[in-house]
Amino acid sequence: MKYLYLIFIILSMLLSSCTVIKKDNTSKYKKNYSSKKVIPKIEKYSKYGNPKSYKVFGVKYTTWKTHVGYSEEGIASWYGKKFHGRLTSTREVYNMYNLTAAHKSLPIPCYVKVTNLKNNKSLVVRVNDRGPFKKGRIIDLSYAAAKKLDFISQGTTRVFIEAIEVIKK
Repeated sequence: MKYLYLIFIILSMLLSSCTVIKKDNTSKYKKNYSSKKVIPKIEKYSKYGNPKSYKVFGVKYTTWKTHVGYSEEGIASWYGKKFHGRLTSTREVYNMYNLTAAHKSLPIPCYVKVTNLKNNKSLVVRVNDRGPFKKGRIIDLSYAAAKKLDFISQGTTRVFIEAIEVIKK
């Protein structure tokens, strides 16, 4: 009986040492839900993330010199947990709870107003990353932006985007 108890203890210790603890990259940002209104401000374009051109999946993209006058209608998607805590093209840490976006060609950072054409909800986001690189999509929004525009469950929605020009006072 004594040996049986000892074997049970040893097996329990061995099994518990095999436990895998998954590190979640959202803990650092979990409660930092700063989906307050974005207030556009004058910012210099980043020295990172604005090459004249770049290639992703064999497709060449050109970075525009200015965002002024830009508007477009198309499909928006959103990105979240998989990229949360990783660096964006501007080398800022991506926080899925901030109102940010990724665009293939706009100079970064810049600000755009995004309107969900299915429900007419709109908001301003700060573009600070590159993407989306899936055919037919024009902008990738953060989780918080997609939540405010009410299309999390659908994954994509039809939007109208217009650049915001900040005037120096």
